[in-house]
Amino acid sequence: IIKKFGAKLAKWKQRCISMGGRITLINSFLTTLPIYLLSFFRIPIKVVQKIVTIQRNFLWGGDIEANKIPWVRWDTICLPKNKGGLGIKDLIKFNEAL
Repeated sequence: IIKKFGAKLAKWKQRCISMGGRITLINSFLTTLPIYLLSFFRIPIKVVQKIVTIQRNFLWGGDIEANKIPWVRWDTICLPKNKGGLGIKDLIKFNEAL
């Protein structure tokens, strides 16, 4: 899973993507692939944490390797849009729910 993320993000990293574009990519690809796998298997917490780290780094800087300063807590980002969040699914909670 993590290798697939790295390959996709390497393509997207080369382009200048706005914050809105990164949010769309996280919601469309970086969240849906793990959800598909979560429906079949229970993913170990370490793998889920690594995926969440990749999502965070990509959101704040567009790079999965570099750590950027997060200006908003991840819990707030994972809230629904009508509650002030960005609507990104919290994979740790989603893994527990499935």
